[in-house]
Amino acid sequence: MHEILLEYLNKHGKSPVDYVLSKFEPYDIVLLGEMHRVGQQLALYHKLIPRLAEHGIGTIAYEFARREDQGLVDELLDKSDFDVPLAKKIMIKQEAYWGYQEYLDVFRLVWSVNKELPASQKIRILGLNDPINWKLYTQICQRENRHPSTEERAVIWKGCGERYWADIISEHYEPNHTKILGIMGSHHAFTKYREPAWRLEGDQKVFTGFEMVRFGNHLQQRYGEKLFNICFYDPWDGKRAAQEALHPAGGIIEQVISPHYEELGFDLQDSPMGELKDDSFYSLGYPDFRLKDNFDGMIYTGRLRDLQPMTPIADFIDEENISLFRDYVCYNYDAETSIAELNAIIHEDAKI
Repeated sequence: MHEILLEYLNKHGKSPVDYVLSKFEPYDIVLLGEMHRVGQQLALYHKLIPRLAEHGIGTIAYEFARREDQGLVDELLDKSDFDVPLAKKIMIKQEAYWGYQEYLDVFRLVWSVNKELPASQKIRILGLNDPINWKLYTQICQRENRHPSTEERAVIWKGCGERYWADIISEHYEPNHTKILGIMGSHHAFTKYREPAWRLEGDQKVFTGFEMVRFGNHLQQRYGEKLFNICFYDPWDGKRAAQEALHPAGGIIEQVISPHYEELGFDLQDSPMGELKDDSFYSLGYPDFRLKDNFDGMIYTGRLRDLQPMTPIADFIDEENISLFRDYVCYNYDAETSIAELNAIIHEDAKI
């Protein structure tokens, strides 16, 4: 088996950048599903961004900005000088603790690349994430010292849901003309695969059905033949709550690739790599689950034990944005914590 897989990879594998770009030849929309906060994965985005325009890719659909803040994102990318406080504002409103240099540098790189491009080729970042009204949530918690009522929660989560993510794509996508690179957490990027729901019985996760409809599922219904999704080689959750994270396909991918390649992109569809069986959480509800069942392609960025953490921005929370942080921190967590303590939390959370 190892020999068959290696032969396939030697013949068909590509560098991760070339692999992603090659998928824009037959497809219009390519979704990258990340684990979150992994250095090698952000490094790939940084390598991709300078090459997007030459391949006709003018849009990045980005989980890490809100739809409601599209005006701020457009303003940031159009400024004559890169505005770090504005970039931090966009990041705080999306997820108050998202103070990582590599994610901020996605905005900076697009801004920088756009400076050298004609107007017709400039790259736009589309914010995908939901406009959760954390400010109202926090006001209720602090003003009345209680949790929001059912009616108030409906207001707080109004307009939220991954079908709205897909609506943003539909507003900006013209089949056979627009090219869109999606960057998001891996579960948002599911297309043909349906995410299993489960309940705990003791330590065991027991399948209860397919209830969740993800962003990629919505896109699949609308633009299936134009869509390709790629996951990273990440640790995957097991079927038991206390189980340590698993290597996809039991580790054979790493065993085959690591002696020969530091990184590699390869297909799972119509590929012996995709025929590999897997017994992770993803196999719940799938009697004969194989890698090809949840993604079209995979990018290997190194051995799991070598995954690199994010770089925390030392002063991500400062005197200028502390009030904004307290308005947007989810569930009123740490709303009264000091600036130094908040930045320390971000620093700690940057670790893998």
